[in-house]
Amino acid sequence: MPLLPSRNCLAAAVATPMTSDLRPDSKRMIEFVHYLFSQGVDGITIFGTTGEGPEFSVSDRMATLDALISAGIEPQRIMVSIGALAFEDSVTLLRHATGQGVYGCLLMTPCMYRGGITDDGVFEFYRQIIERGGRDDLRLFVYNFPDISGVTISLRMLRRLAEKYPRNIIGVKDSGGDPDLTRQYILSFSEMSIFTGNEIDLPELNPLGLTGTVCGLANIMPTFMRTLTDTANSYEGRPLVEALRAADAILSRYPFIPSAKAIIADTMSDRNWLRLMPPMVQPPAPQSAQMVDAYRRWEQGAAELLPAAPEIAVHSNVTPIRIA
Repeated sequence: MPLLPSRNCLAAAVATPMTSDLRPDSKRMIEFVHYLFSQGVDGITIFGTTGEGPEFSVSDRMATLDALISAGIEPQRIMVSIGALAFEDSVTLLRHATGQGVYGCLLMTPCMYRGGITDDGVFEFYRQIIERGGRDDLRLFVYNFPDISGVTISLRMLRRLAEKYPRNIIGVKDSGGDPDLTRQYILSFSEMSIFTGNEIDLPELNPLGLTGTVCGLANIMPTFMRTLTDTANSYEGRPLVEALRAADAILSRYPFIPSAKAIIADTMSDRNWLRLMPPMVQPPAPQSAQMVDAYRRWEQGAAELLPAAPEIAVHSNVTPIRIA
């Protein structure tokens, strides 16, 4: 059933373009996803943290998935984040995405409770979602992102969950930034697909059996991330990791999502990509332009580390506008 590769898998945690009334812009997302695929990306995750997902309504999230599939994007190349603050919203999103035949659903615990959450509580959260979802064909990825959720997915809890639902718990996306824990996931759960959200760890973890990465950086540097995802070991990946740290110094001048959307807007020649869901805002235009220009200079230097890149797709339905 899955179209995504079991090793060296590059999945973009896709940013969400928006209409003027701050709803997902399916047309622009479809165009952007095709661009990412043309640059070597294997699959996508929609409405995760990079995609500002929890701020969109359930109906808009479902309609966007429907639009992507109707446009010919294979559902088996799509992972859907079903995280929401309302419990039943996650259940509704689970049923819909699974019914559409997606590669998998991605779920972290709600972010508003950050203290005193036990393994038993985390297990009960996933148990209730799975049971209420009522889908035997559910493929669920447990999402470890303690900086947002306040909860670390322990090996003990994950083993308990996998033993209870062996057909449904198929993997982990680990954005915790702790390569030692990611390593333990890989070595302890060989039957699962383990993705890292921490891109610099790819060369170190690939030899251990890492499935790949679900990452926000694939939005802005897909060919670079394709090369990094394919590295065989830390020695081979060292120059790429050093270059990535230099890029991070540029991107981290501002929060990641505004930085990423500014670069996407430049790539796609489309200022509509600059829209953000409040409370996030774009930095003042001159500072944003300086960041984008610095990134483009980095990109030119980093190109020396890459194999010949594919031609960038032409976007004839947008008006070229340089960010300024």
